[in-house]
Amino acid sequence: MEDPVERDELECFLILAEELHFGRTAARMRLSRARVSQLVQRLERRVGAPCSSAPAARSSSPTSARASATTSNPTTAPSSRPSPAPRPPPAASAGPSASASPRPSPARSP
Repeated sequence: MEDPVERDELECFLILAEELHFGRTAARMRLSRARVSQLVQRLERRVGAPCSSAPAARSSSPTSARASATTSNPTTAPSSRPSPAPRPPPAASAGPSASASPRPSPARSP
C-alpha cells in the first residue's frame, strides 16, 4: 500500500497552485522556501509525477530543460477568462486642438 499524502504536502501544493510562486507560498505557510520545495518534491515522489512544471533549475540536463519548456505549463496556458474588451480610440475633437493652431496676434491700437 502506498503512503497516504500528508496534509502539509497537500496544503503546500494547493497554496503553490494559487500563488504560482515558491516564495509567496513559503510566506503564507510561514515556512522557508527550501521547506516548500521539500514538501513539493515529497508529494511528487508519492504521486509519481511532477506537480509543477518548474524552470530548468530543477532539471539535471539541458535536454530535460528543453523538454519541460515544451510541456504544458498552467501558468502560460490560455486562460478560460474572456479577454478584456479593446479600448476605444481617443475621442476626436470638433475642431483643431489648441496646441495645433497658432495664437492670434494681439490687436494693436493706433
